Amino acid sequence: MRKVFLFIILAGLSIKASNAQTVYNEIFRMAKETVSNPHKSLETRKINQFKVDELNYMAMKSREIMPDSAATVLDYQALALYEYVDLFVNKLGEAKRKKEKEHILKIFKEATINNPRFFDMDTNLVMSYYNSDKFITQFSLDTDWVKALAEVRNRLRDK
Repeated sequence: MRKVFLFIILAGLSIKASNAQTVYNEIFRMAKETVSNPHKSLETRKINQFKVDELNYMAMKSREIMPDSAATVLDYQALALYEYVDLFVNKLGEAKRKKEKEHILKIFKEATINNPRFFDMDTNLVMSYYNSDKFITQFSLDTDWVKALAEVRNRLRDK
């Protein structure tokens, strides 16, 4: 299912779509739908709430700081965010011991700090998830998700 979804997204990126930000909009729609579904687990809804908040932040800052940037930039960032969170959840699920889980969380958290996209000085907003133990997705909102995903993959490969 996931591979089919990613194929559809990649196909959408390669074809000129009449609607800008096709991938971004689809990931946003799916995350928002999951958040409002009471049949999903609380943890799943929290993970998707992070995606909704991050996608809103990303769009807001892009319009503010980079108003002339291509709409496909948001699509690539949204897809990388989707893959990043999915990889994180999978790796965390594979970890057996508490120490392993803490190590996985550390790698993913650090990658979001190491790869800022907007260099936003509003640390209260940017670090709202990062500093909260109420969410499993303790990541910085100001993240270049394409670069963070590459860093995480390299660190996991070197492990």
